[in-house]
Amino acid sequence: MAKKNKKKIAKRRAKSNQIKSRKKKLRLVKSRREPDVQVMYRPGIADMGAPPGFRAINMSQAVLEYGKPLEQYVKMDSKDGLNISMQSAMLLWNYANSVQRGEEDEKEGKDIIDILKRTFKLEYSEAHDLVKRMVERFDYLFPLDKQPKERFGPFMFIRKEISTIIRPFDYSTLKPSNEIIPPDEKDRELIERINKLDSYVKAEADYEEYENLLLELKEECMERFKKWLADKRLSEEIISLYDCINIYFDFIYGYMHDDIALLKSVPSIYFEEFFKDFLLRKMYVEPNEYVYWPPALKLFYKFLHEKNYLENPDNFIKEIDYIEFHFIEVLRKQFT
Repeated sequence: MAKKNKKKIAKRRAKSNQIKSRKKKLRLVKSRREPDVQVMYRPGIADMGAPPGFRAINMSQAVLEYGKPLEQYVKMDSKDGLNISMQSAMLLWNYANSVQRGEEDEKEGKDIIDILKRTFKLEYSEAHDLVKRMVERFDYLFPLDKQPKERFGPFMFIRKEISTIIRPFDYSTLKPSNEIIPPDEKDRELIERINKLDSYVKAEADYEEYENLLLELKEECMERFKKWLADKRLSEEIISLYDCINIYFDFIYGYMHDDIALLKSVPSIYFEEFFKDFLLRKMYVEPNEYVYWPPALKLFYKFLHEKNYLENPDNFIKEIDYIEFHFIEVLRKQFT
């Protein structure tokens, strides 16, 4: 992974975070599930029955994909640029959706042209043409006759604009030092706090009771993991994968599971759910960048072992090894 690709990953992670901050906060773990609550299960995102040439996508990512042509008008490496791009994409999305349904409001269309003129400093004709292109783009990406007949929540079928060749991660680039890096004082404090978080989960505490601890721990853990990767004398490209564990923390500790899940206790079915569904729904990166998560998590479990959180990381690594092949197949189904 070249340095310029590291910037792309950071930019797309920022996009994902911007989406989260714009949504109404709805915690997946408010309280433990009551026995009489009925749960509707749905297939993984790659198994939702998208027609040939299409793939399933959640609404947030759909808006981002739809809004890609707007990126040329703003500085996407800045927070303001991201916000402007997303707000403009959402504005055009709503308008194009109304046009597709035959509910076009002429005044709304003129208002949007004026907004785009001011926002992107365009001439009237340029703004008018941009709106026209984005209306056509919506109909091209999300034709009504291709949308799911059975709704599985906020998902749509999007046309595959390009076909991406998905190659497995090149493990020849992954050569960590065999030297054990024993925990220092900061590492010991980190592990103590992870164990504290585990105790909340095992006690079936409400999410609000440990939310702040979880948010702090994610940042601390990424910092210590990044240092460990550097101490292992890994390449700068591999070290840059340290933040892959961010979303894994969310999955383990911030998501409702049927069984208790901890970093040190992850049922096999949850590894499958993480890679084949959760990661694809929640993380917005280029298709061939998803392959970085299996090696990143394998390294993370070695880190947890050397810092005395785990006695043996081998079972976790074997689980990830097993699912990695199937994960690559899912990526190819989605993006090729």
